[in-house]
Amino acid sequence: MRSKLKITEEIIESVNTALYDFEKYISTNKLKTAYTYLISNGGKRFRPLMVNLSTALFTDNHLMSINQSVALELLHNFTLVHDDIMDKSPLRRGKETIYKKWDDTTAILLGDLILGLSCKKLKSGLTPEQGMKAMEFFNHGLVEVCDGQAFDLEFEERDDITIDEYKSMIDKKTGSLIRTSLVIGGIVGNATDAEIDKLSELGTELGQAFQLQDDLLDLIGSNKFGKKIGQDIIEGKKTYLIITANSLAKESGHISLLKKFYTNNGLEEDEVEAMRTMLIDLGVIDKVKALIEIHFSNAFDIIRNLSQNNYADILIEILEKYKNRVV
Repeated sequence: MRSKLKITEEIIESVNTALYDFEKYISTNKLKTAYTYLISNGGKRFRPLMVNLSTALFTDNHLMSINQSVALELLHNFTLVHDDIMDKSPLRRGKETIYKKWDDTTAILLGDLILGLSCKKLKSGLTPEQGMKAMEFFNHGLVEVCDGQAFDLEFEERDDITIDEYKSMIDKKTGSLIRTSLVIGGIVGNATDAEIDKLSELGTELGQAFQLQDDLLDLIGSNKFGKKIGQDIIEGKKTYLIITANSLAKESGHISLLKKFYTNNGLEEDEVEAMRTMLIDLGVIDKVKALIEIHFSNAFDIIRNLSQNNYADILIEILEKYKNRVV
C-alpha cells in the first residue's frame, strides 16, 4: 500500500486539478481572476482528505470520492469568502481577502458562484439514491454552518453566553462541514446507516476538538499559526476559555479583569499576559487541554470501530498531527 504521504499527495493533487478545471465555467474576467486567486491561495484541503479517507474506510479506494471532496472544498471556500466580509478580515493565509482586494460585491458574487459550482459537482459519479442522500446531508450542513455563524455574530453582543450555547455554536460553525465531509464520504463508500451515524459522531468530536484547540492556540501557540498571540482576547471573542473563567472567577482581580474584557469588548495587547496568567491560575488551560484529549480519543475510538483497514491508521495518523499542535 502507498505511504500516508503519497496518498495525501494524490488526494490533494487530484482536488487541486479539479478546482482549477472549474475556471472554464466562469465567463467574466473579474470573477475568473478572483476565483483563481482564491484557489491558488492554497489551504490544507482538510475536508477533501476527510471525504476521501472516509470513503476509503469502506472501499480501500482513496480516490473514489474526488468529485464529492471537491464539492466540500468549494463549500468550505464559500463560507470563508462570506465570513471574511462579515468579520472584516483583511488577510487570509497571509494574502488579502477577496472583498479587500476587490470589493464586497465581487466577494458576494464569487461566494455565490462557488456554492453553485459545489452543488454542480456533488452528485457527479453517484447513483440517484446516493446523490439524493448526499444532497440531503450537504444542504443540512450548509444550513448548520450559516446558523453557527449567525450565533457567533450574536455572541459578540451578549455577555451571558453559557458553555452549552458555545458548544452548540461550535457544533454548527466548525463541526458541520467536517461532519458533512465524513458522512458524504461514507455515502460514496456505501456505508450502512449505522456507520453513517458513527461518521456523524466522528465529525462532532473533531469539530469540538478543533475549535477548542484554536481557542487554546490563540494563547499558547506561536505566530506560525497565522495569528497574533492573544488576538481573540484583543478582539473580545467569548471563547470557551473566557466563558469558563467567568464562571470560576472569585478573586477581585480576576473579576475586575473579566469585567473590563466584557465591558470594552476586549483588552489591550499589553493586558493579554494578565488574562493568560488568570486562565492558568483558574485551571482553565488545563481543563481545555483535557477536553481536547477526550474529544480526540473519542474520535480515534470511533475510527477503529468503523474499520480495521490501513486507511483507518492513516486517518488517525493525520488527526494525531493536528492534535499534537497543542501538546
